Amino acid sequence: MPVINHDQWRNMHKILSLIIPVVLNFIAVKYQGNSNSPFETHPITIFLSIFTLLFYCFLSLPLVAHLPAFHTTCGAHIFCFLTILSFSLSIALPTLLLFQGLSFFLLYLPLLILLSIAYLCSFVQILILLVRQKMVEFLNLFIRRLREGRAPPLLPLRVDDMYFM
Repeated sequence: MPVINHDQWRNMHKILSLIIPVVLNFIAVKYQGNSNSPFETHPITIFLSIFTLLFYCFLSLPLVAHLPAFHTTCGAHIFCFLTILSFSLSIALPTLLLFQGLSFFLLYLPLLILLSIAYLCSFVQILILLVRQKMVEFLNLFIRRLREGRAPPLLPLRVDDMYFM
């Protein structure tokens, strides 16, 4: 998965700052005549939407992005995945209150499948690059030792072979 640059982060913040107030206003209009608020009728959904929004805000802090755990390739991918997941859920969960039923989740199912495939492909690419790097290091060491005249054996030595060295 490509690294998200600063302009794309800013665009995500703009989208979120536009969509969340609009969705919350639509929820207020939908529940305007009811005696029950969405906090009473859907407490888990409200809790998860607030939690994901706060988690996204926490991940958006510059201090969090500079933590040493996120400086590795794997850590950067985990940071990017958590940010995009919290961004998506912070929009999807409040929208769920507007559209009741299973049909709403079916709209997000292709997005989740594509996101999962993208991260799986990214993980496989990183794994292939890591294996390739280790193989190149081993071959360089092997060729260097061949040129020096002392190549290491490719197979484990038996005790009988130790006497001829």
